[in-house]
Amino acid sequence: MREGIAGQGAYSVITRIEVLGYKQSEPAENQAKQLLGQLVELPLSSAIAERTIAIRKGLKIKVPDAIIAATALEYSLQLVSRNEDDFAQIKDLMLINPFNP
Repeated sequence: MREGIAGQGAYSVITRIEVLGYKQSEPAENQAKQLLGQLVELPLSSAIAERTIAIRKGLKIKVPDAIIAATALEYSLQLVSRNEDDFAQIKDLMLINPFNP
């Protein structure tokens, strides 16, 4: 899987749940699905679960955010989020805020 995402964007399956898991207009939902469809969805794994547990033992962070961070760490990917506060304390996480110049 690691080789399959080189040079592509990817996201955690948790991101799909967060993005599509609430009522929104049909055009907005279709736009989100179209964007996600251009990226590689990364599933949960035992390794990601173990990283999530380690993160949660050391920091006060919500489970979905910990899973997303653990996924980025497991695949050695940069995490793109404007939610800097929740991710800033995670060691070795490469965080990019696209809204912060």
